[in-house]
Amino acid sequence: MPCLYINTFKPLAYSRVGIAASDALGIPPFVDGSIRREPDLEHVMPAITCLCRSDKFAPRLEVDDVVVYMTCKKRYRSNKQHRRVVAILKVARLFDTHEDAAGWYRRNDLSVSHNCMVDDNPPKPIAQTHGVNKLKETDEARWQRRWDASYKLRAKIHGRVVVCQRLWADLSWNAPAAHDEDFLSVFGKVPSTRNPGKLSILKLDPFTQRLGIELMNPPQLSSPSSP
Repeated sequence: MPCLYINTFKPLAYSRVGIAASDALGIPPFVDGSIRREPDLEHVMPAITCLCRSDKFAPRLEVDDVVVYMTCKKRYRSNKQHRRVVAILKVARLFDTHEDAAGWYRRNDLSVSHNCMVDDNPPKPIAQTHGVNKLKETDEARWQRRWDASYKLRAKIHGRVVVCQRLWADLSWNAPAAHDEDFLSVFGKVPSTRNPGKLSILKLDPFTQRLGIELMNPPQLSSPSSP
């Protein structure tokens, strides 16, 4: 039986810099806030890679597993800390390298997911990120190069790319808020998200119903068995 996972990420709206970028540039506030959009939730077929959690998450996923993506816990224009549930993905394809995944996207007449580390797929500019500068760089061009270089190294070491069908997504300020009590009601606990554990797929419907989420039909592309 497929498994359910709940994963978190730092969105553009994680910081004031990111919120300003969202407002000024018309970027949805709850896209991933890095230069590589891990995962690229705006894509109709987002990819999950090892850029963020190394080999601790993506290599564990199997076809038909479902991943709920939500933001890390903050206030997000509210008086109470919460998480925003922004996407629900179903695993469709597994690739051992970024080059193989990029080839599949192109054969299906799709743009390559932004977190796919191939030469003709550049990173986002710093101005379109949350601006969390762990590298302490003052020059944006050097900052972007060093940030992307760390991703290229990780992709070289851990090449797994998991292409997913997007069952539902809302990256706007209307994305439903999930509070601790919502998780306690459905799962009996607040699930770990730093290294997401397996949850029963039977909990997906109660969770989405509690938050008022209605899943969409996945897009019809080439069958999972096609090259």
